[in-house]
Amino acid sequence: MSGRALLRELLHPLFPDVCVVCSSMLREDEDFCCSACRREFSPFPSAVEAEMMLRSTIARRIGPEFLFDRGWCRYLFHKGSPLQEALHAMKYGGVHALCAVFGRELGEWMLTEGKGEVPFDIVVPVPLHRMKKTERTYNQAEKIAGGLSAVMGMPVMDRLLVRRRRTPSQTGLAAVDRLRNLAGAFSASGVPRGARVLLVDDVVTTGATMSAAADALMRAGAGSISLAAVALAAKE
Repeated sequence: MSGRALLRELLHPLFPDVCVVCSSMLREDEDFCCSACRREFSPFPSAVEAEMMLRSTIARRIGPEFLFDRGWCRYLFHKGSPLQEALHAMKYGGVHALCAVFGRELGEWMLTEGKGEVPFDIVVPVPLHRMKKTERTYNQAEKIAGGLSAVMGMPVMDRLLVRRRRTPSQTGLAAVDRLRNLAGAFSASGVPRGARVLLVDDVVTTGATMSAAADALMRAGAGSISLAAVALAAKE
């Protein structure tokens, strides 16, 4: 992390009315990110395009075996972008309220693109291992799921899926190593039989985490798995 980024993260709890990316003062209609920085995000123009790219990314990086019902990603993630800085502040910088902002935005977009249809029964966030959650104090996926649920009206069931072991960071791992790293990492219980599950995370890179989590949910009785994330990592 650069010195400038570290300074922003240290100052933001004291001065919450500044942009988490550029530190400029926010207007009353802006939440955490100023409009200028948001204009540098890369939103998908349609849900169809987002789902096609999500499917091709997962098939290319971990293979065609991971089958899911629907897929939603609001933004294309680029390294070094303002979106990366915003997500970093959300995930590691303690700006957890930004999770709900992204979650609501994702939910509103899903409703608009789906013409008001809600083809899911429950929302399940990808869990952190309990030790990592204790260190971070919150799970960003849970808070994103909460914001999304508030818009779409589905219950968040955050105890169905458990991360049984603390896996090494996925950052920098090849797709095959990510899959190996996550083998057997998740377990699920108490899943309503035949439930249409919306599995939620912050960023999809290869799909390995989603695949391992979805497998545990399906083994526990889920009827179908759909995916939703704030962002999909671009091939760079």
